[in-house]
Amino acid sequence: MLKEIDAHAEVQQSIDRLVLNASLAANHLEVMNQDQIDRAVTAMAHAAHAARGMLAAMAVEETGRGNYRDKVVKNDFAAKQIYRYIKDDKTVGIISDDPVSGITKVAEPVGIIAGVTPVTNPTSTVIFNAMLALKTRNPIIFGFHPFAQKCCVETGRIIRDAAVAAGAPRDWIQWIHQPSLDATNTLMNHKGVATVIATGGSSMVQAAYSTGKPALGVGPGNVPCFIEKTANVKQAVSDVITSKAFDHGMICASESNLIVADELYDQVKQALRSNGVYFVQADQFNALESTVMNRDKQAVDPKVAGQSAWQIAQWAGFDVPVDTKVLAVELPDIGGDQVLSREKLSPVLAVVHAKDTQAGFNLMKRSLSLGGLGHTAVLHTTDKDVMNAFALEMTACRALINVPASQGAIGYKYDNVAPSLTLGCGTWGHNSISHNLVDWDLLNIKTVAKRLDKIR
Repeated sequence: MLKEIDAHAEVQQSIDRLVLNASLAANHLEVMNQDQIDRAVTAMAHAAHAARGMLAAMAVEETGRGNYRDKVVKNDFAAKQIYRYIKDDKTVGIISDDPVSGITKVAEPVGIIAGVTPVTNPTSTVIFNAMLALKTRNPIIFGFHPFAQKCCVETGRIIRDAAVAAGAPRDWIQWIHQPSLDATNTLMNHKGVATVIATGGSSMVQAAYSTGKPALGVGPGNVPCFIEKTANVKQAVSDVITSKAFDHGMICASESNLIVADELYDQVKQALRSNGVYFVQADQFNALESTVMNRDKQAVDPKVAGQSAWQIAQWAGFDVPVDTKVLAVELPDIGGDQVLSREKLSPVLAVVHAKDTQAGFNLMKRSLSLGGLGHTAVLHTTDKDVMNAFALEMTACRALINVPASQGAIGYKYDNVAPSLTLGCGTWGHNSISHNLVDWDLLNIKTVAKRLDKIR
């Protein structure tokens, strides 16, 4: 017991030091003007982009999850695409002044941020969260996932040094050096921390909200995708594979359950097979299910997350071509005893028939209710009435149409969703935001209201 008390005291002291350093950095950030902040943000973005390949390689080697090519894309997205989206935003001082309404808006930082990052998207999440923090003049202290500590520390070091060279204070970004659950919880609950950005598993997100701070978390995804009878099959199948195979299915917005209209089922199945998808045979089903899912917990086995389709098949005891992109399992229904209809965080895709459009929507809603409420739903169709019905019926904060789920949800290339790596799920997912996290979420906006010349 004494050892535990001593260990916690050491953790508390280390967190106190980090928070003190951050408070001193906050004093420096508060007096920086927009141009100074933008120069520092530009410097860190360029440095992260230059290191995108090296950081991707480190992440794959350390975590043993995902693949190099797609992690490069994630780092590129965080360092370049998100930077381009926010670079011209006004985040310092007076950001708008309307003489007609008499309303002036003034931006202020929220304060010290605790950032909790996942093993699935380690380096890209650090780049993203740090960029938003610096753009809004908030110091950030990270609690990295222990299985991704080295690559995240290197990411932090690179972007810290670049921003400091451009005028930012040294401790605008810091991190816990000895990762542990105790250290992360102590950081999130520290009285000097103003808010928490929690990107990770449900338990960590719940812990962030339990701090009593205005935390920004994300919910889990169990994303349904419906290929409706009027869909462009070639495009829909290409989109599903593009998304589901990306980084071995680790993005929480990737398709988990593919629902196909009866009229198109055989055509879709053949198109999937012709493009690197292996349909698991009846005598392989039980082995795959027990490999991928933990029935007691009704959740994916953590070891499977981010592994290749070939590796998962090997663990399940059957052979597939080494270049297999996705393993598909045909299910009679979603929910109930069908544990493979839950979130899988891997290139394993459940495929289900839908007799008509309403049946397809009902299956989608059932998928969302199995741990994916508020996250993302995807529809492939050319019928505008079906699009509208889909938008009205889904309990998903991102209702995507005719795009790959992973890329569409984070705002990469296929649509105009705000580019982000933290996807709010609203009250459906027990989140405080229902949109993609952006820089505005890390600002206190003061409203200055002037007396009108003529009182109404």
